[in-house]
Amino acid sequence: MNPRLVWAIFLLVLVAVSHAVHPGHDSGEHDDHSHSHGDTGNNEHHDHGDHSHSDHHDDDGGHSSKEHDEHKHGDHDSHQDHEHGPDEHGDSHEGHDSHESELKEFCRGECPEFEVLCHTHDYDVRRYKSALWISTTVSDPSLYQGHVRGWNRLHKYIRGGNKEGVKMPYTAPLVTQTRQPQESPFHEVTVSMPLPKDMAKNPPTPNDPHVVIDLVPESIMYVKKFRGRAARVGFVAEREAKKFFTLLDHHHEPFHGMNDYFYIAQYDSSRSGSSDPKMYNEIWVFAINERTFKWLEFNDLVGHGEGLPHCLHHDDRIGSWHKMDQADIPVEALARRQCSETYCEAPKKCPKYSAKVVKEVDDETITIREEKDLKAVGVVPLTCNYDTAMHSTPGPLMQYLNKTGIPLSDVAATMTAIVEKRDDIDGKEGCGKFYKVYFGMGGGSGKPEDDYTLDLNEDLFHAPKTIKALHGGEATGGNNYYIKCFGGNAYYEPTTVTATSKMTMEKLRDAKKCMLEDHLTVIEYHSQSRLFDRFNEINIDADLDCSDQEGRPEFTFHLPLSKSYNRDEAKPVFGDRCTKYECPEMSIAMRFENNLRLMKHPAAKWVCSNSTDVSCSYEQAWEKALQPILSYINGKNEDNVRMDMTRPLYGQGHTGEKGNECVKTFTLCMYMPKEYTENPPKPIDDNIGLRSGDKESYWFQSVFVGQPTSERMHKSLTDMTEQLDALKPFGVDYSIDGQELWFGGYDDPDDEQGLYEIIVVDQQHIYWKAEEAEGEEDEEETEETDKHEHDWVDLPKPTGCNDETCLEIHVTKEHDDFMEIHFPKTKGVCQWSKGCLKGSSGRSSFLPLFKYFNGDNAENEVIGDMTSPIVVQVKTYSEEEETEGVTSCDREYQTCARLPDAWIDQGKDIPKPNGEGMSTFDNDGADAYAISVKGVVDTGLEGTLAERVTELGQKLAEKELEFDKVWKTN
Repeated sequence: MNPRLVWAIFLLVLVAVSHAVHPGHDSGEHDDHSHSHGDTGNNEHHDHGDHSHSDHHDDDGGHSSKEHDEHKHGDHDSHQDHEHGPDEHGDSHEGHDSHESELKEFCRGECPEFEVLCHTHDYDVRRYKSALWISTTVSDPSLYQGHVRGWNRLHKYIRGGNKEGVKMPYTAPLVTQTRQPQESPFHEVTVSMPLPKDMAKNPPTPNDPHVVIDLVPESIMYVKKFRGRAARVGFVAEREAKKFFTLLDHHHEPFHGMNDYFYIAQYDSSRSGSSDPKMYNEIWVFAINERTFKWLEFNDLVGHGEGLPHCLHHDDRIGSWHKMDQADIPVEALARRQCSETYCEAPKKCPKYSAKVVKEVDDETITIREEKDLKAVGVVPLTCNYDTAMHSTPGPLMQYLNKTGIPLSDVAATMTAIVEKRDDIDGKEGCGKFYKVYFGMGGGSGKPEDDYTLDLNEDLFHAPKTIKALHGGEATGGNNYYIKCFGGNAYYEPTTVTATSKMTMEKLRDAKKCMLEDHLTVIEYHSQSRLFDRFNEINIDADLDCSDQEGRPEFTFHLPLSKSYNRDEAKPVFGDRCTKYECPEMSIAMRFENNLRLMKHPAAKWVCSNSTDVSCSYEQAWEKALQPILSYINGKNEDNVRMDMTRPLYGQGHTGEKGNECVKTFTLCMYMPKEYTENPPKPIDDNIGLRSGDKESYWFQSVFVGQPTSERMHKSLTDMTEQLDALKPFGVDYSIDGQELWFGGYDDPDDEQGLYEIIVVDQQHIYWKAEEAEGEEDEEETEETDKHEHDWVDLPKPTGCNDETCLEIHVTKEHDDFMEIHFPKTKGVCQWSKGCLKGSSGRSSFLPLFKYFNGDNAENEVIGDMTSPIVVQVKTYSEEEETEGVTSCDREYQTCARLPDAWIDQGKDIPKPNGEGMSTFDNDGADAYAISVKGVVDTGLEGTLAERVTELGQKLAEKELEFDKVWKTN
């Protein structure tokens, strides 16, 4: 067993499950001291009779397809019950094909629903549906006595020991949850049974506060049976559990460790009419639930099978999870009326504290606590959503523990702080809440370093200002907190979290208590492998002197959830695509939710082609652009070299203007295999060009499965940009042209299960340029010393610009309301046009430039992305001409774009344009007067530019400065 994986699953995963099929008990009275669980009634098997499952198999150890159907549909034959006891492994394999047929014999009442996902010769892997269970917990030196005491409590509840006086039918199985004591002679024993389904909407309230009702989420369990003539809950069950742990370890199955929780599920045959009644017993061990799975999935481990039962590797069913509808969860019935005192035990390093009841509040489970030695390490996740905060943070926190040598066993609790955003410092757009997730433990010294926050990569992101201002710049507030305990699994019950928090704050307000109401913390003390009677707390910072209230927004009792929270299909995985094909050695700089990642792409070379004519779909454009690349890699190059295709292929589509969407230009690029990166074969096809990305670059990537239709890709792009916009308080910045789409494809466009990625460029753009001439090397710039020889300053560049994409323009002199600027030596191309500077005529001046840069020139040279700024020159007219009626749509324009620096540095010739009205320029620099235009949208651009150009001309004339009165530049 991989210990690192065991620990990884241990703290981050949520528990959950209902399992087993427990023979129902009828309404007859029960001997409180009897070890059997009551009589099995003659009720029909409810719901789960068709989900039996197999522990014994055919001689070949496998299931036939017919057997699989029987498992699914419950069409089983009866199997004779053998009298012999368990063999040395606790199993009896003779004459049995399936657990399910035996369970059907014993489970005659209501039993939980489960599905047998797969099995080995020794054990099954079952998925139990989410359900409500009743539980009680006792501490006892004897597992047997603890079980009996727990059963008596449940028996009283079932037989009417509740506020409503309702008697209920028995359900099965009766499950005992326990584990080997660590540093105490006492077993913590929890006894549980499913709540009857017809009681789920409005469960009777137990008279005994030790009896609790919990929602147990859907869980996958390893299950092994053992059989005997009496209830085996003592040393026999412990022996069987130890054997089962050893067996799982021998099979290298992932689980939470040899000393983790195990479950003894019991079914009773005493009502079957047998003269020799026997118990049907099983040992359950937790394998995985949705929260554990989401952590594995978030960290891209599922595709490798890590953390999954072996028989579920590459099984799509593992990605399909179902939750109980939040509206069906009886929140009030799940509330605790008494808080556990044994929730934090060795080997955990439990914090020390003093606590007392808040007398003014009529709820004994609300206390005020003063922490004595709490020590915590936290991280701020890049998300707006509660569920993602929970499953995205254990990874970096566990890495920190490994790095610092702190054992994971020291961690007493996972603490998730939920913080209402401050609009005044983080803006109204984007996330409504932020999060900070901690691992908490004892052993602190009361110093600030006891609360350590992991740094985000400051080169890429930063924590929101709301988080930084939470405690006035300090890592934490004081040491006093209001605490309210609650049960269940906090990941699956956001409504329970908000309802409990709201009720607690309201009661404290009514008692005139001051607190910091802009945030709260959810504290979880148990690993996911604990299914029943879990212990959690709501933590609210106390403001004892009411001095820290200013500027704090009111907490809204709603926890936002990601789109994947209710998704019941698996996240797309890359599988072996980059094993079969060579792929760029990209690395993941940051993971986000909903299949979004920030990728770091290495410097690379590419072979690219353009589709030769109009296409009305991306699939068509892809196929047209692919043919020249196929010819190139199959030997149509100067060296007659053949090479393998790499993955992914990257496509860049430029949509035509609205109403003519079929007018697209399309570029397709293939990553050059490593073998040919240093000396790529030169193309001989005019439709092929080489590009180089000479720097590492970052881009956001969102993956989907399906065909790359325009609708699908633009929807993915919209979803992606909405998610990125929400994360702007974290410093997320990106650039995108609304008519341009970059995507990568790993499969054929006709493949309905093809894998594709949408790409959005981060601040650091993709640095692509035309391939340099052989033998030429970059030289350090020894010229361009103007900024040193002159008292100039650089004109500020827009967000996202850098030296590769934006020209460095110098401000040579500043006047009161305009400036003098200097353009350095540049080469470029211009497009003359006549019309409005908006709509289709406005775009008509840009599209020829876009095509020119993508190879539509006399040399068929792919230059790459257009650089900034784009310069628009507007022809002005005399007063007489204006009076004669020169309208805005009769004006002449020149739109100019400069070529990349390589054309200057290497003295390269400017490719001749093919388009009508296009010309090139090569100047040694230019001086101009400039006036700023800010915050203008497209609809008001034309009028504003005209006004500002006129205003600038007037100011220059007033100062008697010489300038070109015919052409003016925007």
